[in-house]
Order: sequence, then C-alpha cells, then structure tokens
Amino acid sequence: MGAWRYGKAVALAALLRATPAAAGTVMEPIARLYLEGGYDSNALYDGRSGDQVGRISPEAGLKLHDPLYDLGIVYGGEYVRYQKLAPNGWWNQRGGLKLDARPTPTTTLAGELRLSQATDPVALAQAGVFRTGFVRAFLVTGRARAELEMDERTLGAATFQERTVIFQDATGGAMHAPGVELLRRVDRRLSLGGAYALGVFQSFIPGGASDQSLSNALRARARWRAERHVTVDAWAGPAIWLPRAGHTAVVPEFFAEVLVATRGLDLRFNGGHALGLGATAQPGLVDSLEFGGERRFGRTWFVRGAGGLWRSGAVPDGAYAVTGYAVGGEAGRILAGGLRLSVTGAHFARADSSDPAYRRTTAGLRLSWELQAR
Repeated sequence: MGAWRYGKAVALAALLRATPAAAGTVMEPIARLYLEGGYDSNALYDGRSGDQVGRISPEAGLKLHDPLYDLGIVYGGEYVRYQKLAPNGWWNQRGGLKLDARPTPTTTLAGELRLSQATDPVALAQAGVFRTGFVRAFLVTGRARAELEMDERTLGAATFQERTVIFQDATGGAMHAPGVELLRRVDRRLSLGGAYALGVFQSFIPGGASDQSLSNALRARARWRAERHVTVDAWAGPAIWLPRAGHTAVVPEFFAEVLVATRGLDLRFNGGHALGLGATAQPGLVDSLEFGGERRFGRTWFVRGAGGLWRSGAVPDGAYAVTGYAVGGEAGRILAGGLRLSVTGAHFARADSSDPAYRRTTAGLRLSWELQAR
C-alpha cells in the first residue's frame, strides 16, 4: 500500500505539468524516483553485519515562481530492504520547504526546512548522527535569513538555525539559535561587521524530561568575494556557556566557509570550532571540517561527493571527545528522458579507534529519474 501511495503521488506531479498557473505565478511540478541495489559492509556497526541492500525512493512536490519569490515544497520516502537483516524492509520519510524571496527592493528572505523520519543507520549517518542498530529517529534541520539594505553600504540581517534529533526511546538533543548581524561594505569585495547569537540547547531524557543550557555569543563577521565565482564567509568570537547545572564558561568559536560556483562546477569547503550537536545528538563542543561538490562534464557526465571530519566533546574543554569521518560520492551518466545511471559509494569510520565495528562501507548501482522542467 505504501509503494502504491507514493506511485500515485509521482503520477499526480506529472499530471500537474498541464495545470494552468495563477496570474503572475508559474507552477512547476517536482517528481523524482530512484532505484538502487548494493552492499553494506557493516549495517549494525557491530563489525559482522554485511548484507545486500535495496532502496526505492520516490519524491513529489511543487515549485512556485513569482516575480517576488521562489518556493519549493517536496515530500518523499525511501523503502529500504536488507536481504538478511531486514527482509520485510521499512520506510524512511522526508519533507522539505525552500524559500527565496525579495518582497521589496531592499529586503531579501531565504529559508530552508527539512524534516525526516529515519530508521536506516545510513540515513542517520548522512545527517551526522551515528548510532548502532536500526533505531528510528525524527530529525529537523532548518535555517532562515532576512536581510535589509539600510543604505548603499550597510546591511542588517536576522538569522535562525534549528537542529533537532529525537530517537524512538525519547532521547536526543536540540539546538535553537536565533541571531542578528550588521555588515558594512569596505569596498566592492569586502564587508566587515559584527553579530550576536543566542543558543538554546536541549538534552532529552527518557520519560519526557529535558535538560536545557544557554549560550550567548559575540562574533566578528567578514564576507569577501575573492573573485566573481568565489565567496568567503567567516566569523569568530567568544561564547558564554550557561548550563542549568555546572559552571559558566567562556568558549572561543570560529567558522569559515568557501563557496565556488561556476557553470560546470560547484564546491563548498568549511571548518569550525563551535557549540552544537555532536555525533551522538547531544549538545557539545564540535570541531568540523566539511566539503561538498559537483562537477559536470558537458551535458552527459557528472561526479558529486561530500564528506567531513567531526570531533565532538563535552563543553567547555572538549573532554571525552569522539572523532569520526564520512565520505560519499556518486558518478554517472545522464541519459535521455530525465534518466541517470550512476554508481554510488560511502565510507564511515571512527578516526580515534581501529575497532572494525566502527568502519562501514556501502556501494551501489543507481537508476534515477527526474521530471524535466519545461
């Protein structure tokens, strides 16, 4: 029944291509589907649970284009079946919303919200959460930014970040982080300023209880357009950690990101040392190095990949740290009619332990389809 419902959703999205748009608004359907078969060397993180795995993932949604905004809404699922470990399989679910708007000549809005319910350990690991066994989790990630051009050289912004992970046993954690920024353009490439960020961190305890801590951060901000296609964004400053129980501490934080965007290449590199949710979904002090990118060769071939190294420990000194890394990628060929044929692979491991229980490799062959835009 679940596969039938998702099939109807994809078919409905295809039919919507013929739906007339409202005055001033262009409506485009979203429909995607991929089939994948492969091998997982350590599905349960126990060092001995290698198994063949198959995946079916449909997704449907809408894109709305207007002179003042672009809005995208999607909902999808992923049916995962392990030949020996889970022959009956299960569904992962996900949904998302993305908005880019310019309601006035001097204001811009940008936001993205993603929600997912995942049982597959690979899906959890791709979200930066590592936990053994088939454990269902609800995940929320989001960001929002509203900018106001105060004059030709001054920009003010309000920001918000959200990250929540709740496991089926009611444990997990959350981070809610609103903030404000003020940037002043020094020249046509460089902008400097400052920011304030409030952090609300929660640790969920079985039985419905939770423990809450706060942080207050002051940051020096810089944004540099090094070249036409290269942007560098960075901030640094102190954060005051205010736990409900324990001692107040001052934690230095910093973050830097480099974005490269050309017609055939997209790259992202970032690194930081800041308060956040660690690999166990608990608030902590997190060091991170991450990358992602896609290279397109003409209209036929593509290669994409992403990965990172994360070290998360207790606040304020990073004690009892756990260090892990993950890399993954896909390479393939674009066929006719919105079809793609590709090979996929990923590897997860602990950098601070040689125990084979923490090493995991997946590989697969994927056939995907996407409804092409008009």
